[in-house]
Formats: sequence, C-alpha cells, structure tokens
Amino acid sequence: MVDSAAARRRCYRQCGRIACFVSLLAACLSTLREVGFVGNAKITSAGASSELIPRRAGPEPFKPFSNDKLRAETEEPFAKAKIALFGFGAALSGVGFLFIVPRLIGSLAGAPRAAPVGSVATDLAINLVATLSLAYLTYQEINTETVRVQAKEEGSLIARLPLQLEGGTFKISDFRALRQQRARRPVLCIGSRDFCMECIESSLPVSEAMDRSDFLLVPVLSGSSSEAERASILEAANKHKCVALPGKDREGSWEQLCQLQEEQVRQQGMDEGQGQVMIIKKNGRVGARFVGVPDWSSLTSEVAARTRIGLDTTNI
Repeated sequence: MVDSAAARRRCYRQCGRIACFVSLLAACLSTLREVGFVGNAKITSAGASSELIPRRAGPEPFKPFSNDKLRAETEEPFAKAKIALFGFGAALSGVGFLFIVPRLIGSLAGAPRAAPVGSVATDLAINLVATLSLAYLTYQEINTETVRVQAKEEGSLIARLPLQLEGGTFKISDFRALRQQRARRPVLCIGSRDFCMECIESSLPVSEAMDRSDFLLVPVLSGSSSEAERASILEAANKHKCVALPGKDREGSWEQLCQLQEEQVRQQGMDEGQGQVMIIKKNGRVGARFVGVPDWSSLTSEVAARTRIGLDTTNI
C-alpha cells in the first residue's frame, strides 16, 4: 500500500509538471504570435511617418462594403479566452504551490514517510515559476486587451468625425479605400490658431504633391477659439486645394478627439503646446502620431517612392 501511494504521488507530480510545461509552451507560442500585432501608434517626434506594409499594386473594382468594417470584432477573437486560460493556470499552479509548502516543511523536519527534500523542492520551484509566468502573461493580456479596446473606441470616434468640403459635409470614414468617395489620407493638425496656420502655410509649396498622394489637411482648433481665429483659418484654407475643415458637430466628436490627444501627450510627458498631428491611413486606421508641424515633403516623397516601385498604396 505504501509503494502504491508513493507511486500515485509520483504520477501526480509528473502530471503536474507536464501540465505546467504545456501551459508555459502555449503561452510562449501565443506571445510570439502577438509580436506582429500593432496597437495604437505612439506619439513620436515631428516628421514620423506611418508604418507601410508592402503589397503588390493592382486595380481593384469598387466594392460598397469591405471586410475592414469588421476588423474590431475579428482582430483578436480569442483574447478573453487567453486571459481566462492564463488566469486559471496561474490560480491552479498557485494552489499547488501552497499545498507543496507544508510537504516541504515536513520533509525538512524529518516527518515519517515524507518525500525527499530534493523532490519536494523541485515541485515547489516548478509551481512557483509557473505561477509567476502565467500571472505575468495574464497581466500582459489584460493590458493588451485594454489598449485594443481603447483603439477600437478611438477608431469609431475618428470614423464619424465630420469634414466640410466644397461638395458638402462628409465623415472621415467616407474617404476610406473602396468607398464611393475618393480615397484620401486625412492629416489632422490639432492645436492653436498659430499651429494650424503654420501647417497650412508650410504645405502650400507641395500642394500638388499632396493632391497626388491623396493627403487631406484638416486644421483643428483645440480649446476655445474666437470667431476671428476661425475666420483666418477659413481664409487660409480657401487658398489650398488639399484642406478640409471640421464640419458641424452636434455630438462633440471633435472636442472628444482633442481631449484624447491632449491626454496622450501629457501621459508621454511631451509638450502639448506644440500641437498634435494624426495621419489617418486609407484603411481608416491611425498611421502615425507626432507633435509639431509635419514634414510634408517627406510624407509625399514616401508615397511617391512606393508608387514608382509598384508597391500598393491603398492601405497606407
């Protein structure tokens, strides 16, 4: 009976080790797969450009609907399952650790029929490593899911922002690729009146290149602005073929966006007085964020270079 009980204990220990090994292996594979995931673009210094994913160019017929609309629901369908799996594994290994501690004390004290100290210490170390590793992975998954949710909320906010053009009022989502409107890359310049004016004036020499690259400058006055400031922005915009103005916004979406950007700038310890810039790609996602006046020549040259070598520019 004693040998049978000892054999069962050894079998349980081996099963526990195998389970811990399998859990850690699955966690590592999942983490490696997540390396390619791109969340919210962080704010960088002026002149930063969006990350571009090369794909062969080719004419695409118009499609009124696109699978990109469903990306928020399909990007990571198993995120919550992974959080539950890692959390459950951490809890199990933690309970195992607590149960092994009395066994170690008994082995050290020389209790009758106690397992060897080395064997018990090995089991304790395995459970401790598994608990810490799975707890860390659970924490990382929770943070990743939080960032992902924030990105979805921001994407929804950006999509419904109204823009005023000569042809009427449109939403930013109307300028995505595969929509009826011409696909554009809105560049939201958020800041004071002087910052917005500098963005408009600095882009005038390359307005033709901006038009070829489908950039659409959108000056957004943050905070309270006077009628005179808005009038000066309107006057400057009328001289530029690639400028759109924020449209009438009953829902306060533009104000929400300005507050979100200012909060992100403060969290990263940067000077919010320099003005913030967001470049929206043709697929509707945020391609780049930075503070300061954009380097329009660099931005247009990058798109032109990709076009010359035959790379796709639809989703950048």
